[in-house]
Amino acid sequence: MAKDSSAEIAVKLEGLRQSFRQKAVRDLDQLDEFLARMAERGLGQEDQHAIIKTMYHLLHRLAGSAGTFGLGILGSEARKLEQSLKPLIESDQGVGLVPNGGPCVEDILTPDFFHRARQLRTMLSQPQSTFRERAGDAATEPVVPPLEAAIAVYLCDLPEAVGVFLKHTLTNHGFTVERVDVSDLLNLSGEVCAGAFAVITREESVASISSTLQLLKRQYGISSPPLICTGNHNDFDRRYSLADLGADALFSEPLDVPLLADRIERLINERSKAIPGRVLILDDDEDLARHYQLVLQEAGFDVHAISDPEEVLLALAECRPDIMLLDVRMGHYSGVTVAKLIRFEPQWLSLPIIYLSSEKDRSVQLEALAQGGDEFMTKPVSDDYLVRAVQVRCYRARQLNQLVIRDSLTSLLKHSVIKQEIEKEHARCLRMGHVSTVAMIDLDHFKQVNDRYGHRTGDHVIKALANLLRHRLRSTDVIGRYGGEEFAVVLPECTSNMAIEVLGKVCDGFSEILFTTSEGEISVTLSAGVAELNAFKSANDALNAADQALYWRKKAGRDGVTAWHPQS
Repeated sequence: MAKDSSAEIAVKLEGLRQSFRQKAVRDLDQLDEFLARMAERGLGQEDQHAIIKTMYHLLHRLAGSAGTFGLGILGSEARKLEQSLKPLIESDQGVGLVPNGGPCVEDILTPDFFHRARQLRTMLSQPQSTFRERAGDAATEPVVPPLEAAIAVYLCDLPEAVGVFLKHTLTNHGFTVERVDVSDLLNLSGEVCAGAFAVITREESVASISSTLQLLKRQYGISSPPLICTGNHNDFDRRYSLADLGADALFSEPLDVPLLADRIERLINERSKAIPGRVLILDDDEDLARHYQLVLQEAGFDVHAISDPEEVLLALAECRPDIMLLDVRMGHYSGVTVAKLIRFEPQWLSLPIIYLSSEKDRSVQLEALAQGGDEFMTKPVSDDYLVRAVQVRCYRARQLNQLVIRDSLTSLLKHSVIKQEIEKEHARCLRMGHVSTVAMIDLDHFKQVNDRYGHRTGDHVIKALANLLRHRLRSTDVIGRYGGEEFAVVLPECTSNMAIEVLGKVCDGFSEILFTTSEGEISVTLSAGVAELNAFKSANDALNAADQALYWRKKAGRDGVTAWHPQS
């Protein structure tokens, strides 16, 4: 389904504001009726109880929603009246009147309370500064490239020999490398700056390069690109000075290029925001839930909003959100109890649940957090704050999820996850009728590398191959660390012949990478076997065939790619 344009969303949001005003008029009509009844003589305690309870929830709803719809003064005054009624409400097992010893009704429902409550209606028409600060009207968020964007490396103001060396070696690692001067950086286009890039310079040029990057950041609204410097000064004072000037890393000469390539990759990833995540909203105020949904959708999130707590488990299964926004008070349902219910299911134990509530009492908030929630977001919530807060929490949730599904050394998918991806693509091939390929890749003589040069060198070799695969393959290709020095790759809509050509270039590039060891520089080769997924009844059969092709490649001399074929 096509996404609404900003103009269409603005029209819908204005419609929700008008709908809220109409609902607020009805709520205030009801409040006036309750105030009139409370002024009657001879009203029984049970009737008083029911009316006070209803007024409290009505004021609570206005306090939490009015500000979001541009009626901040109304919301603020409703909150004060709600807090005035709070001493009359007790929630051990429900809502009731405070027992003997507490304040009596006459102490709270004074003539001043009645006057202030009746004045709420006038605040619907008072000119007010709009509480809503649209994300587009606020300071522009830095443009950050997605993780799969090609990484460019600009070598700026480096000695000739160092520049030539880095251009050759970093190109072998899969980066796009250019040698430039400061004026070239200043002339980079907005399109280029919006991509993923890093700058490498010498110590003496850090200050000027850092200033140039700040100019680009302000001009194009980009995230600050990583600035890496090379040099021979390794003392604390010099390191502190470089960090203060804006450097993100220092590499001493002679340069360890695999380490440098890995650091560039990590710095780029740290600055990359995950694609806006999935959000589930549960709020019994349908207009408010829809408002939150539209605002977050405009910011790029995939949002599912519901107003009936009984639908929450089905919505979780369908949406599979990164985070959940949950109203605390929903008629006779408690959001805190709903959070506990959600935690009954093991798959949702780690789901971040953020309570939406106008409750400001920290002790009450802590008690609610202890029973299933993770954080409080206090109503009313401005649109700008909502977007920023959800961005941060979704990003953090996805970071934690990455720790679960990705290998800690390479940041590639773990064994179980890449097997699932192979199965998904196999099912897709059968359903859609296209050809896709699975590849098994193995580092040649890797045990000898570990035994002779140590596991630290072995780790550098593994990380270098992971980085090269990320850079040389398509963003649609799926890469995983299958185990040890073995990797598995899914290449959708790619024949075995195409896979041989692509992976052959990876083999050539990897063999040219030099790794620094205690005995000098070494190079390592790799072997690969490929098989077309749609040629097999199961994904596991295709994987075994790719592994068989890898075995043939090893027997044929290693350092290359072999395709599986039927044996007589």
